[in-house]
Amino acid sequence: MRKTTNISPVRTLMKLTLFSFLLIFPASISAQQTSLSILTQKASELGIDESHITRLQERAKANGISGDQLAEILEPAVTLAEGDLPFDMILEKTSEGLAKKVPSHVLLNVLQGLQEATQQSVNIVDPWMQKSGVQNMLERTESEESVQQFRNNLLKSTGRALNQGLTEQSVTDFMNELNNDEILSKINANEIVTSLTILPDLPTSSDNPELSGKLIIQSIKGGFKSADLQKLPSAMQMAQSRGQLPVGNIVNGIFQQLEIGAPATNILQGLFDGKIGGPPAGVPGRPGNPIDGSGNG
Repeated sequence: MRKTTNISPVRTLMKLTLFSFLLIFPASISAQQTSLSILTQKASELGIDESHITRLQERAKANGISGDQLAEILEPAVTLAEGDLPFDMILEKTSEGLAKKVPSHVLLNVLQGLQEATQQSVNIVDPWMQKSGVQNMLERTESEESVQQFRNNLLKSTGRALNQGLTEQSVTDFMNELNNDEILSKINANEIVTSLTILPDLPTSSDNPELSGKLIIQSIKGGFKSADLQKLPSAMQMAQSRGQLPVGNIVNGIFQQLEIGAPATNILQGLFDGKIGGPPAGVPGRPGNPIDGSGNG
């Protein structure tokens, strides 16, 4: 008699399951690659540097990020590029996040937030740029090509401010304050971008963005240029640290210095030294006395 071989139903099921997996797995990988390939092709067509995308792919692969995950991570930059909006800050954040091995879902949330804030900034920037005073300033100081770059820089700075918690209304109010003949006659496009860039960084902005805006406006009127404005947030933070004073005192001290015509360099040095924001001028041995043109207190 021939010996009958009994095949276990469980073993048969396991084999079928493994066979199905082997059939499906390559298809799944192929689908991921196709999704990513389509997105990277679109990115290239929209002007996103191919070498940058390649570096991001290599870093993502080293971090164990799948093709589908990387496609999701790149989507915010591609979406902005499709809308003719600046996307380089998204790529910078992507590169930074991958370098720090930030979990893909956390990185994606950050990038989507920045994308939404940049899109929202269009509602502030484009109407502001159409104002007659701004148009006159741009015609006087900028070329047609630099006007487009100015818009991109404004969108990035505005998007950053919104992403850091400032409201659309507070940023709009500040930009309307900048639309002033006295201000626009003193500054150029670069200084406008700088003043908007530092707005969320001032220590007063989280509680009182209106005061921050007023401080920037008065500083511009007092002769602060782009390089001076860039130093203002860190100078105020140093004054807080060294002088152990409330930020409101420091702001009042800056206003006092601006009123007496102290140069921007001297005001900044006084802040870094912790000598602005103390009791009223004239109190012996305490910070807060006016700084004269020589820098002496």
